[in-house]
Amino acid sequence: MADEVETTSANQGVENNQNDDKLTFTSKEFDSEVDKRIANALETAKEKWDEEKQAEINQAEELAKLSAADRKKAEDEARQKALDERESALNRRELTVNVSSLLKERELPTDLAESLVKLGNADEISTVVDSLQQTIQQGINDGVKDRLRQDPPKNDATKISGDIGKVEFNAMTAAERVAFSKSNPEQFKQITGE
Repeated sequence: MADEVETTSANQGVENNQNDDKLTFTSKEFDSEVDKRIANALETAKEKWDEEKQAEINQAEELAKLSAADRKKAEDEARQKALDERESALNRRELTVNVSSLLKERELPTDLAESLVKLGNADEISTVVDSLQQTIQQGINDGVKDRLRQDPPKNDATKISGDIGKVEFNAMTAAERVAFSKSNPEQFKQITGE
């Protein structure tokens, strides 16, 4: 009895899967589809290989037509070009590692390393990282100040009495300065020079 219940619920699950617009393949259909995709991949790879070999053949034919001195010069140029490309790739990897460590050291996202490496110059990258760090830090500081900012009290708590100096006056908010000017007009004139 328990086996029948499991079989029935398993059959219902299969029927639900078929109704969900999912593709189902038989073994032959699956094998056929895999064979087609492999054939397409092989054909593409063969075409690419043929193109590369044809380019090599054309280059070899051109070299064969040249004199010995010209052939040596062309081979040297090709060798130098390959070396320059390798050196460039190596320098790029080294710069990426250096930029990543600089970003990590400055506690900035290391995902930016690839984008910064495109600048190409270590000095420019350093300048950009400094600017980026300052901008982010300024944004953080502004956000903290905004969150810590409080509304002035609604009662007369902003009224200031007593003698204050220019330093204290400069530290006041605009509302506090207005309240101070009303409560101590003489001292306000002395401080502001009005």
